[in-house]
Amino acid sequence: RRSTRQAAMLTPLLASGLVVLLDEAAPSTIRAGRVHVERGFAPPRLVQDLRHDIDCLTTAGLFERAFSGGTSSGDDAFRNAEMCDPVGRDRSVGLWDAFYAVWERLDLVRQELSAALGREMSTEMELHYVRYPVGGYYRRHVDEDLDANPRALTRAISFICYLNKPGWCAADGGELRSYPPGEPPSDVLPESGTLVVFDSARVEHEVQPTGKERLALVGWFHAPAADPGQADVFDEPASLPAEDPLWEMSQS
Repeated sequence: RRSTRQAAMLTPLLASGLVVLLDEAAPSTIRAGRVHVERGFAPPRLVQDLRHDIDCLTTAGLFERAFSGGTSSGDDAFRNAEMCDPVGRDRSVGLWDAFYAVWERLDLVRQELSAALGREMSTEMELHYVRYPVGGYYRRHVDEDLDANPRALTRAISFICYLNKPGWCAADGGELRSYPPGEPPSDVLPESGTLVVFDSARVEHEVQPTGKERLALVGWFHAPAADPGQADVFDEPASLPAEDPLWEMSQS
């Protein structure tokens, strides 16, 4: 049984290099305006449990249509997907412990990138489960427009953890297509357990039409807008959404 105190104990391990979740190329890839791909980020058992969590939240009627760019009603030809807030839900619904486990992993990624990129990142994450139905898509966009949305905290790093069944192939569609500055478009298949991370303000991207249901946990690490500057290398671990998860990573 883990606790917030135990999570805090992971900070010196991360600082010492004993806990590393991302390939060493991740920071340079992000700085270059490309998408970093980390395959096998979520173990199969965790993906399975998160898929069950999504099923339970769906049955509870907690998924709703995902709108884009300020569109909140009517037809939205820019995006065809549904989303759910996994943090604010009733924690007796679904597998909260599985969600907590992936939250912990993502917080370690936040600390790792904060150190490697030299940028302070808020301990609070923005997170959604997103489901694309057959034929679902999301047109080309950026996740953060710094000119249009001036805020004290902005989306700094986008991340997507794919929760599809194993065996996703090119014929299934649903690729994440990114447009690196000055380079040809690049596609990433939404393979089970894969994590992708990229700069929220620099990387234009889209979701290609999917040939079957496509599931993911989507989120953003936030950073101060005014001063990306040098961060304290490791700040406090995130305010995790529960104190004692029962799900153990050893099950993977």
